[in-house]
Amino acid sequence: MLTRSQFGCPAAILMLAALLAPVLPGDAGPEDELKSATLLAFLQNAHWAEELAANTPLTVGVVGRAAFLRRLHASIDGKSVNGHPLRIVSIGGLVDSHCCQAFYFATDKSAEIKPALQSLASSHVLTIGETDGFLAEGGAVNLFLIDGHMAFEVSLNALERAGIEISSKLLRFGQIRDLARGRTPQ
Repeated sequence: MLTRSQFGCPAAILMLAALLAPVLPGDAGPEDELKSATLLAFLQNAHWAEELAANTPLTVGVVGRAAFLRRLHASIDGKSVNGHPLRIVSIGGLVDSHCCQAFYFATDKSAEIKPALQSLASSHVLTIGETDGFLAEGGAVNLFLIDGHMAFEVSLNALERAGIEISSKLLRFGQIRDLARGRTPQ
């Protein structure tokens, strides 16, 4: 019979091995887990000018990496945000602004990002990306890592164009871009 101390050592070794296991190409790693959690935080703290009908799903379209799509399906698909079940869908090809309330760009390919953001420019959708220049292309929120920690920058102009407000409780943790003169984040 194993004692508690004898059982703890093999369990600790197995846990350490799982943590140190290499991430296979195409698999979602710790960075995608952080991005998934941050996306959920933005969805929970966003207010759209056009309210969803009761029990209507809040749909997030994902453009790009299949590994990130799988991570979102595993971690947040089906959860509830302000009384709306989350639905995660893959977006391939043309982006339809009527299918989703939010779009996540899990790609750094400008050829995919730029036309999609242009087609969403006058829509009431939250756009979140993860590449340099995402805000300059018209995106609202850009996620990035700094020293292993998730960080973000936000374009208040893009949010205003989309008719979306993000709680100041969340915004205070990020970098605010393109503030109008005399206007402070709320």
